[in-house]
Amino acid sequence: MEVEQSAKSTRGLTIYWDAHCPFCSAVKSRMLKFDANRELNFVDMNDPAVASTALPRFSSADLNHEMHVLLPDGTWRTGYFAAAVILLRLPAWSFLGRLMSVWVFADIGPKLYRWVAEHRYGISTLLRLPTPCDASGSCRI
Repeated sequence: MEVEQSAKSTRGLTIYWDAHCPFCSAVKSRMLKFDANRELNFVDMNDPAVASTALPRFSSADLNHEMHVLLPDGTWRTGYFAAAVILLRLPAWSFLGRLMSVWVFADIGPKLYRWVAEHRYGISTLLRLPTPCDASGSCRI
């Protein structure tokens, strides 16, 4: 599995993300700025070798539907709850991760997350986010 962050922590999270999505790339970039403990290990779910590491529990289609996070103990979080567990690992944003577990937010949050996940490419276009480059440095136009 290719990990984009060089100092992979045994306490870290493995985050299956969509490297082709400009919105996802922008969010990832912002998260990494707050990852003081270097606990976020992003892997591109579009890479078949990476996607195969989630089998048999999750298919490529599952990974494309919403973000998946593998915790150090081998358990998984998906979608809204994956975002919450990531925020808990970022000292400056951990309060928001805790807030996301409050029943009111835990009820409406997953619905909002699903909408954003389903429309992430449209949101990218609306926000005029640049298309991410691939590992070779080539950028799609």
